[in-house]
Amino acid sequence: MKKKLVVTGAVISLLATTLQIHAETPTSLHTNLESNQMISNANEKKGAQGESFKDIQGHWAATSIQTALNKGIVSGYPNGMFYPENKVTRAEFLKLMVSSLGHKVGTPTTKAQWYDEYVKSAKVNNLYVETDFPSSDWTKPMTRMEMVHVAARAIGQVGEDNYDFLYIAVKNGLLSGTGNGRLDPEGTTTRAQALTVIDRIEKVRSGETLKVDLAALNNAAKAKNADRDPWGRIIRTTNLPRNAKDFPYVLEDYPNEMYEMKPNIIVDTTSAQLAKSDEYFNYKPIMDQWKQTTENYYNLMLNVDYRTIDEEWANELYSYHNQGFRVVLADMRRYVQWVKENKIIIKGSLVAEPSMLTDANRLAGYFIRTKFEFEIEAYNKYEDVMFDERFMKAGPFKKGKKYEGYSDIPLSTNSNTEDLKVSGMATLFDRNSIVREVK
Repeated sequence: MKKKLVVTGAVISLLATTLQIHAETPTSLHTNLESNQMISNANEKKGAQGESFKDIQGHWAATSIQTALNKGIVSGYPNGMFYPENKVTRAEFLKLMVSSLGHKVGTPTTKAQWYDEYVKSAKVNNLYVETDFPSSDWTKPMTRMEMVHVAARAIGQVGEDNYDFLYIAVKNGLLSGTGNGRLDPEGTTTRAQALTVIDRIEKVRSGETLKVDLAALNNAAKAKNADRDPWGRIIRTTNLPRNAKDFPYVLEDYPNEMYEMKPNIIVDTTSAQLAKSDEYFNYKPIMDQWKQTTENYYNLMLNVDYRTIDEEWANELYSYHNQGFRVVLADMRRYVQWVKENKIIIKGSLVAEPSMLTDANRLAGYFIRTKFEFEIEAYNKYEDVMFDERFMKAGPFKKGKKYEGYSDIPLSTNSNTEDLKVSGMATLFDRNSIVREVK
């Protein structure tokens, strides 16, 4: 068994300058709907009276949003905005689902998370089972695939696997395609999409027959019978990337651009070669662990808010990082202080793809390819806004704009085990990474 050792690289140095606060824009459903920071009764009443929030006028989901506002299961923000395109977490969606169906919810204990009783209620009322989601992290943005599990169960139907659940949701009109019948199972769920699905669920439960997206239904039917990888994802057999031979298979979920991206390092062993001989690559529990470690690290790094961040954020981030030098933890703690002083808010997410793993003997480490997105929503000073040593060389990134891209993230450990961590050399902004503004 090969020992993986990469010494922790340099980390960013942080400034500590306090400037005037920038105007804040609430971005999380949690800060409004699920936390104690609810908006005033006057504003909630405004929504119930049918006076549209500024950003839902003309929105494709305006009717579903207004229906939810009228029923009191969701509300807008004090600044007169609803933010229909904000992402919804698993916990938030279950709360919306439980509330819309009028299920009983227990009183939370003082040590409980705000969502614990909603999760319990959803489980008791057969809206979800533990195997529906790949992990129990309720704060993660909910994917469309995860959402259809809850949606199908809400109308009393259960699929045999992920794509059977997806087929049920599309066949009953609960879910439509994202364009030309595209299913986008790994796409995240927005406030608007969540409320639209909930509105449709209530109509189906009341006996209404909904319009079905036929193109999406056709794609869902094909997906049910397609070849799958060990994670149950559809293997694509047409329109393959130019370098398809470098991978054990090509997934429907990812574009050719992600496969064809040039590696950041000299690759000694491609994904296809690892699939033939590597004991780690072919052992799903290990790959699940490496995938989860990478995602946990970056889903912390890409979600910071000066109003809520504390030292525990740094401690948790460090737990997923190569721990060869504790100085890294000190840098993370200094960054926490900088976030508070500089009024930084970043929202984003990252998905690590275990079938796109490469090995570089020169650096004695594996690299896992990732897909990410982020938006820098607030700061006073642009300097070192993100905890990434190449951040300042990559931008400039515009405040309030969404960015997406792909990057190879190195994994390493300072012990002879398979418990790899994110390397100190990791960056989203390496020379061959793809990063672009979302238009």
